[in-house]
Parts: sequence; C-alpha cells; structure tokens
Amino acid sequence: MEFKWAEQVLIEKLKENNRIALQLLWETYSENVVNLAFRMVKNRDLAEDILMDVFVQVPAAIRKFRGESALNTWLYRITVNASLMKLRTKKRHKEIEQEKINIIIEETLGKEKGDTKYFENRFLELGLNQLDPETRSMVWLKDSEDLDVKDLVEIYHLKEGTVKARLSRARHYLKNFIQERLPYGKQA
Repeated sequence: MEFKWAEQVLIEKLKENNRIALQLLWETYSENVVNLAFRMVKNRDLAEDILMDVFVQVPAAIRKFRGESALNTWLYRITVNASLMKLRTKKRHKEIEQEKINIIIEETLGKEKGDTKYFENRFLELGLNQLDPETRSMVWLKDSEDLDVKDLVEIYHLKEGTVKARLSRARHYLKNFIQERLPYGKQA
C-alpha cells in the first residue's frame, strides 16, 4: 500500500516536470529498461540508445498516463514500442546476454531438467534468437522479470488468451529446439 502511494506521488511529480522525480524514475527503472531493450534488439549500444529515447519521451508521455496500470508496466510498454521502432529501422542482431537465462530454461524444460548440465546455454540462445522480437521480449518479461500475464496483456495490448498462447508456443518451440540439439541419451 505504501509503495502504491509513493508511486502515485512520483507520477504527480513527473507530470509537474520535477527533475528529482525523473531522476528517481531513472534510478529505479533504467537498468530494467535497457535490459528489456537489449532482449529485443540484441545490441547493447542500440539498447542504450533506446533507454535514452524512452526517458526523453517520459516527460511528454506521462501527461497521458491514466494510472490504469502500474508505472513499470507503462514504462515497459514505451520500451517495447521504442525497441520495435528501432528494429524496424535497423536490423541488427547480436547474441543474447546470459543474464537470467536459467530462469527461461526452467520455464521451458521444467525445474528438474533445467539444470545446465543437460545442455549448453547456447542452444537456448539460438532458439530465443529464432523467435520474433516481441515474443522473445514477452518470454523474457514473464520468466525473468516475473511479470504476470495481466501485465503482459497491458504491455502488448493483446488479449489474455493470445498472450498465454504465444508464451505456450514459444516454450514448446524452445523445448523442441533444445531437444533436437542435445546429444543422444540426454533428452529433456
């Protein structure tokens, strides 16, 4: 309850163009924004450009914020949009970073088989790289950032069933992708 109150005060201060509020928003969310952007564009420099684009947009965009979602959900939506715009203009690809990859592995293969001794992380990376950027970011937000489906519905402006179906198809695809590359006898 206290956090929600503090978030509301932060939103009000952001709407007043308060620099301290913008700095607090930066300190709280910049790392998450750049990580999400990186998951989508797979290029650290481009992700940092997106981070700057997002925070340049905040002062104008906050005026339209209606409070129907959490502030971080709203900020993730701006990040997804900015990342998709960058991807449309620049088709850059780089290997996905290793951070939090085991969480996605566990969600894909199950906790008991998510141990990295059963396969190499590069198979998961390669599989994730085969997904479209929006689905890849959806898997990242759900599994690594621990957002729930309702948050994803708000971020991606999709129906709940669509989000669940895309996550299920992505996990099924990743599981098959990994299993096809495992040495004989180590099927997950």
